[in-house]
Amino acid sequence: MTEPDRLYPEYPIDFEARVRILRADEGGRQQPPRNGILWDFSYAVVKTRQLHMMLYPDFFDPITGDSWRELPVPVDEWLHVRVSVVSEHMRPFHQARIRAGTSFYYCEGSRIVAEGTVTRILGLVEASPRS
Repeated sequence: MTEPDRLYPEYPIDFEARVRILRADEGGRQQPPRNGILWDFSYAVVKTRQLHMMLYPDFFDPITGDSWRELPVPVDEWLHVRVSVVSEHMRPFHQARIRAGTSFYYCEGSRIVAEGTVTRILGLVEASPRS
């Protein structure tokens, strides 16, 4: 079996999630995003909307495992995404909090643009490559 096509093969996949990008009338983006967009991450249970920088989400086809290459990424549909925690100093914080079923938001500034739920933990305990 061949390795799936990934946007960021140099980083381990820390977790997978289901994500729905909000429509503009829900307060989401005016233009649909492209795969690999940089978003901030916020746990849904955090009332202060404390943001944590995450690597660009890699939306993928759940059947083939290949990264989503069609542009733009669909809005208002549940999509599959792979996420890697790039910041080493944030790794212990996320290791303690992220579990399957954890709800979160992707944000642009203070605006929530997508909602998601962690579906599977993969390599969250692995170290990211050093630059």
